[in-house]
Amino acid sequence: MKRLLLITIIAISLVITGCVSNELTSEQIKDQMRAHEDSVRDLICTMLVTSNNETMVANYTYKYPDMIRMEYKKHPELAGQIMVSNGTYMWMYDPASNSVETASIPAYARMNLSKNAQLIENLLDAYTITPNGTGIVSGRECYRITATPIDVRGPRGPISIELWLDQKNWMPIKIETYQNNTRATCMEYRDIRFNTGIPNSTFEFKIPEGATVESVDNTPPAKMTLEEAQAKVLFGIKEPKDLPQGYALDNIMTAPVSASETGVILVYTNTTEGDPSLAQSTAIQLIESAHNESVKRPTPAGENETIMIGGHKCTITAFGKSLVLQWDDGEREFVLGGTLDREELIRIAKSI
Repeated sequence: MKRLLLITIIAISLVITGCVSNELTSEQIKDQMRAHEDSVRDLICTMLVTSNNETMVANYTYKYPDMIRMEYKKHPELAGQIMVSNGTYMWMYDPASNSVETASIPAYARMNLSKNAQLIENLLDAYTITPNGTGIVSGRECYRITATPIDVRGPRGPISIELWLDQKNWMPIKIETYQNNTRATCMEYRDIRFNTGIPNSTFEFKIPEGATVESVDNTPPAKMTLEEAQAKVLFGIKEPKDLPQGYALDNIMTAPVSASETGVILVYTNTTEGDPSLAQSTAIQLIESAHNESVKRPTPAGENETIMIGGHKCTITAFGKSLVLQWDDGEREFVLGGTLDREELIRIAKSI
């Protein structure tokens, strides 16, 4: 499970869009990066990643907002394997053993927002952006920018980032990270094709005949108490006071919600449900993170409904059978997701 999640995180974390000009100030660069964060709707390329003297080469395909396909061509462990995600489900296929690992993506993680936009906000929230000339990458003219951390107190020293942004598509096609002035990783896109209209079927995976299938959905994460989670975040954790009958807190996790902030995930399940898989599918997930007034919360694409929760605007978005509510109370950001009906989830949200 850890390997699958790591691979997925690497895959979805390597797509960032932005905009910059030779004559722009740092503030203008930030404005342009936000303005163009969703300009790339799909892409096909060869991805090269080097880290710790290892090289990964993969055919990489991406479609807005979070569909990914990676076919690994070179890697000490992953060569020949295929990772596919349609945004709600992921598959990892190893042809050498004819085996497939599968996992559903929980409702709280199905953000109908491009990975580009999420990562740009994280970058602009935690780093200072400075123009750094121009360059050529894979035969394409690029603007170069340097991102240096605002908070340099990390345990391993500050990590700075060099980005080369394609002048035509405003997207980084090369990213280098530096730790204590030593290059740690390098990612580069080659043979790129932008906005070609990739069909959704590219991101579905048909289980090969005779393949063994292992679901990793039921792998239990490390559990912690509410007190332990509270010690890891800077805001007061709030719980819903009004839950459906039989529902109780099942798990608490902390996870990074940006490059500089940690959030908490609370999972509530129906304790009277005898089928564990059904209990998980009907679980209620609540994400809480610190509210930052200077960072505008992106509006999910598609049809959204706006209501009021505690005097604050709340956006409701449907993702298949799930509903996701997003709002803040001036101190915390909340994301509440689940397959319960609309009125039930609104009632839960109002009780937090």
